[in-house]
Amino acid sequence: SKIIHQSFFMFPTTPEEITNIVNDLKDGKSPGFDNITAFMIKGILPNILNVLTYLFNRSFQQGEFPQCLKTAIVIPIHKKGDTDCVSNYRPISLLSIFSKLLEK
Repeated sequence: SKIIHQSFFMFPTTPEEITNIVNDLKDGKSPGFDNITAFMIKGILPNILNVLTYLFNRSFQQGEFPQCLKTAIVIPIHKKGDTDCVSNYRPISLLSIFSKLLEK
């Protein structure tokens, strides 16, 4: 039996890349469980940019997505029809802005 090792390499992120991603975030979106919005991140980015870069690169190096960023608030959104019928709803997940940044 052959053993197949699967791996891939991710280049480290840079402060410039994170800045571009943050600048592309839409203001006005609902925050996740931490109540931190894109608008807030944009305002403090110069103060946290090096820390974010370090943390994101550590996550890539270790191949782990931080457990605390896996938490979402799930809200049912009514699609159409009878509001008493569960199948007429779809879920939306409100994720932490940091989770969204790390995924990009």
